[in-house]
Amino acid sequence: MIDIMLFEQELTNFFRSIDGVNFAYLFGSIVRGDTNELSDVDIAVMLDESLSKKDMFNKELDLISELTCVLKSDKIDLVVLNDAPFLLKYNIVKDGHVLKSDETKRIAFETGVMSRYLDEQYYIKQHTDMILQRIARSGFA
Repeated sequence: MIDIMLFEQELTNFFRSIDGVNFAYLFGSIVRGDTNELSDVDIAVMLDESLSKKDMFNKELDLISELTCVLKSDKIDLVVLNDAPFLLKYNIVKDGHVLKSDETKRIAFETGVMSRYLDEQYYIKQHTDMILQRIARSGFA
């Protein structure tokens, strides 16, 4: 069993020294408290928008490498929020724990995500219900 408070503190200390990351979250099974031997560590970061696509990619690789060393595990799933799907962003904002934050940028991001979700939740639910009905009728094929 992972001590979530100690784990979060270790990651918070790590991100404190990292440039180019506006904010970071810990999310997934560790935050929910339902880890098992197959669980990975889910971390999301918002990279500085001033970075080029190439620099963002290199920063992502560097972060994965550094996190692998810090956590002594290669079971790391790093999500770059700059390019993440909308519903993943929503779930991270809703359930994630903040590890690092440029408060102004994080609050603007979270406000935008939550506002969009509230605008679109009816359509998201309709779409999900339609897909589930289709699967119930004819399976996955």
